[in-house]
Amino acid sequence: MYQGITCIIRDHDLRLVLVAALICGLGSFSTVTLITRAQALPARAAISWLIAAAAVFGCSIWTLHFIAMLAFMRQMPIAYDVRTTVASIAIAVGGVLIAFLVWRLIALRLVGVVLGGAILGLAIAGMHYTGVSAMRLPGHLAFSHEGVALSIACGLALAMLALGRARHAGTLLRQIEVSFWLGLSVFTLHFIGMAALRVVPGPALPTGGNVLGSGILALAVAAVSAVLLAISLAATLVERHLAERTMQEFTRMRVLNDLAHEVMMILRHGIVLEVNSAGARLFGMPVQEIVGMPIERLFAKNSVPVLLRDQMDDVEENWPEEMAITTATGKQVAVEFSSRRIEFQGAGATAIALRDLSERKRNEARIEHLAHHDRLTDLPGRFLLRERLGRAMQAAVQDSTSVAVLHLNLDRFKPINDVVGHAAGDAVLIEVGQRLKQALRATDTLARIGGDEFAIVLTHAEMPGRVSTFANRLLGTLDRPILFDGAHISIGASIGVAMYPGDGDDAEALLRAAAAAVDQAKDAALGSVRFFEASTNDATLERRQLQQELRDASQRGELELVYQPVVNCHTGDVPSFEALLRWRHPQSGLISPGAFIPLAEESGAISQIGHWTIDAACAAAASWPVPRGVAVNVSPIQFRTSDVPAIVAAALARTGLDPARLEIEITEGVFIDDAARAVTILSSLRSMGIRLALDDFGTGYSALSYLRLFRFDKIKIDQSFVPDLGHREEATTIVKAIIALGHNLGLTVTVEGVETEDQLAIIRTQGADLVQGYLLGRPAAMDRFSEDAIAGMQAALFTPPKGA
Repeated sequence: MYQGITCIIRDHDLRLVLVAALICGLGSFSTVTLITRAQALPARAAISWLIAAAAVFGCSIWTLHFIAMLAFMRQMPIAYDVRTTVASIAIAVGGVLIAFLVWRLIALRLVGVVLGGAILGLAIAGMHYTGVSAMRLPGHLAFSHEGVALSIACGLALAMLALGRARHAGTLLRQIEVSFWLGLSVFTLHFIGMAALRVVPGPALPTGGNVLGSGILALAVAAVSAVLLAISLAATLVERHLAERTMQEFTRMRVLNDLAHEVMMILRHGIVLEVNSAGARLFGMPVQEIVGMPIERLFAKNSVPVLLRDQMDDVEENWPEEMAITTATGKQVAVEFSSRRIEFQGAGATAIALRDLSERKRNEARIEHLAHHDRLTDLPGRFLLRERLGRAMQAAVQDSTSVAVLHLNLDRFKPINDVVGHAAGDAVLIEVGQRLKQALRATDTLARIGGDEFAIVLTHAEMPGRVSTFANRLLGTLDRPILFDGAHISIGASIGVAMYPGDGDDAEALLRAAAAAVDQAKDAALGSVRFFEASTNDATLERRQLQQELRDASQRGELELVYQPVVNCHTGDVPSFEALLRWRHPQSGLISPGAFIPLAEESGAISQIGHWTIDAACAAAASWPVPRGVAVNVSPIQFRTSDVPAIVAAALARTGLDPARLEIEITEGVFIDDAARAVTILSSLRSMGIRLALDDFGTGYSALSYLRLFRFDKIKIDQSFVPDLGHREEATTIVKAIIALGHNLGLTVTVEGVETEDQLAIIRTQGADLVQGYLLGRPAAMDRFSEDAIAGMQAALFTPPKGA
């Protein structure tokens, strides 16, 4: 009995074995090259490449088998059945083709690898044992069942491994590895199968037309080998050409992509095929390291489900959505992710664009911070204060604790701005914020809620005594002088305290209570601490509520103008009207200027209100059918805090009113803080052609000196002198003297507050130019002063009686 194992160990031609190995290796490498190209192509285009790959690998299997057979059992005469030999090569090529098609076309990768590898292993086994059965020799063949089973099992396992590794055989090293596993699957099955073979001696070698001798078979194998080599060479050349063209395409694409600031990536089956230099910068690793990496490894864990959904989704294009990537250092970066299906290298792929959102996130955070923080001190503003106070109150309810709100108002801040300058004021506010912040705990909140107002939220403030001690300690902190530009600035503060839950049920109520308490503190004594007292709070709360409502009264359309005629003493003509401000409150009705103007001046709302008044008066006067003048009062505080010339110029430009028809009335208060600045502003208004009047003349201490500082167009004698005319001689003497003074200075003189005909007669006798008062017309809407109404007033008061 002759066994194959004996031939393998002692009786074989190593030269032929080496030739068989070289042919099989070359065929395997050519096969891997072809299936790699087929993998990169669409399914239909890949079939022709898979057919070529099956032909090459099938012939490689067949060639290795019969060359190895020629190397074995050289001492025994052997022939081969033609039909069975041809069938063996058909089994090899056909089986390999089916295996490659299954591997390429099945979408589920694991199923394709296992099923395709099984078919490939069976094709190799079928070719081998069919080829063995074609042998004709003196005797018959017998096999070890265990050896046959082992050969088939090894062949299937190695074939599956080869096809599994061939999924991503884009690099030369991977292609060599896959070629090794393919060749090893053929070698292992062949030699283990031959080891399982034994020859039992029998009759002589059969002859006939259907039998090939070893020499003829050698020629056939040589011919097949030559064809195989030619196909392999052709495949290599074609692949090289395609690879060069692909590299050129890569180069062009990479040049274009590298010009983009966005990250551009191309994927197939979840593996990165290409990435531009922007991607290398974003991920912090070289392009070569990113290429070939599974895309999931580049993204944060919470973004992986979105990636998987994108890969499974059949939508042609996915709109941008926010995700997070992970850099080489482990840092997570927010990106805008969008994808689109494309064709790349002749096959379907996914193009991904990533936009780094880090700068936008920083800007959004900065905007969010600025929206809720004071720009000067970087402390929380009102919105954030209310939010944190609300949270503190909720926590106090759960923990059965208390919350204290401290409203802190600087006592001597306004003179700093007016005398030292706004830069000093800003420095003081910043230093105050820093000192207060250093005195607080991490759980407390400090906010700037106004020009010189701060608020503090203290959590776990169960004992009012401790809150009082803490508040007084804050006052001591602020008593220390502040150094600015080499000068020491002294500042103080008053503090109002409200406690939760006793002084308010919500954040707004608690803040109002603390504000009312600080007003009570300032009324009592500067630099003091006062807790909220409901019994004395009604008037204070009402006053502060009106201040808050007054801030936006002009925007809500609650402010309106009424007009009072200014009448010529001699003719009764009405050369102008004085515009007077009224506030029509939605609940309280009409509120007089004496009630709300001081509130507006105290709260700082006077600048906005004054701006609206000038603009509205100019607009109204421009629409009057008779071009009379209009007079507008400007508050001393508005005069100091606003750019009055710019406001007036804008109103005139917008309405088209002639500047000569506008008269600005001021009181001597505009000169008190900075007389030189006041003169500069008045001169600017005068240069625009606007008339200027000094109102309430005779009531101040320095009225005459102000007439020396600036030449007005008009003085208005205060109405406090008028009621005594005709009753007290000194009143008449004073009015007469002021009228004479004004005329000697070349000024027009107006007397206000005329309510009786006797008063009008005396004023006319003393030579005044203009008069105002209820006798001549109460303040009213402009439609009340028709030409007929004016003519009626003239006829009643200025027409001499008949016979006179």
